Amino acid sequence: MKNRLADISKGRDNNLDLLRFIAAIMVIFSHAFPISLGAEVMDPLAVITKDQISFGSLAVSVFFLYGGFLICKSLFRCKETKKYFKARIIRIFPPLMVVVLLCSFCLGPLYTVLSVPEYFTSAGTYRYLLNGILILQHNLPGVFENNIYGAAVNGPLWTLPIEFVCYIMCWFFYKINILNKKRSLGTILIFCLGCIGVMILSQKYAILVTMIRPMGMFFIGMMFYVYMEYIVMSRLIFWICLAGCIASSILGIFDYTIYIFLPYLLMYIGYATNLKFPDFAKRGEISYGIYLSAWPVQQMICQYFGGQMNPVLNFILAIIPSIFMGIVICKCVEKPMARKFKN
Repeated sequence: MKNRLADISKGRDNNLDLLRFIAAIMVIFSHAFPISLGAEVMDPLAVITKDQISFGSLAVSVFFLYGGFLICKSLFRCKETKKYFKARIIRIFPPLMVVVLLCSFCLGPLYTVLSVPEYFTSAGTYRYLLNGILILQHNLPGVFENNIYGAAVNGPLWTLPIEFVCYIMCWFFYKINILNKKRSLGTILIFCLGCIGVMILSQKYAILVTMIRPMGMFFIGMMFYVYMEYIVMSRLIFWICLAGCIASSILGIFDYTIYIFLPYLLMYIGYATNLKFPDFAKRGEISYGIYLSAWPVQQMICQYFGGQMNPVLNFILAIIPSIFMGIVICKCVEKPMARKFKN
């Protein structure tokens, strides 16, 4: 059957680069509302769905679902543990370290309320560098303290430790030989029970939902790869899943059904549409650089406007500098590092 995922996911004839770029822009739009008006203010999609999903969480689902599919594909190709983790480390850490250093030693001194000597003698300035090894530190001394959101210098970094845990999970499943069509069925059952358990626990610990959703999407992406020979990309199923997403949101059960309907929608848009843009990132994939850079850019803009502003204006003003930073990080960090450690 020509519409099987196994057939249409070969090569680069897909929309993944375009969709990841759009997801990065959605993150900027979503964050513009709390950054500009306060942490409790939600973006329009979150308002419509009563906080079941925002543009930001939808974007994170895009990154993690496609990540699970592509990382699993990469692991099956390279097979070697050293080569696998080397590729993952080169992908995540050099751009992250550059952004962390720029925030610590360029942005910080310019935007802190402290004097320059006070800033550079503060332990918090150097503690912030721990973000470069995935130990989250949200604040720099005196930076953005008068912004309405608060002093968080780069909020989206919370997803990176989860992403690296997902890389380890994928490798572990591969090593114990459960990433195959027969044994993976058991992991799917465990995953479903785990999600239900988390939903129950989330009544007391809401942060669990925030953490489990990207991990769940990554796992589902892996399963799409494992069973891709049996998965048919059908326009009818696409519309059924879209209707399911809308109905679930109206009924207030989207936290549960998101794992059923959304992954198929995203995989269909990524691989099965007639209109594709395979050359969108021909000169470089910049979504990761945008994701790393946009929040500090938006906080800087907000501080320029007195710490509070119109969120749409914040979004519009942040797009160009964030894309510019994405291009710089791609050209000056990601591509050189990839060439250097190619073999």
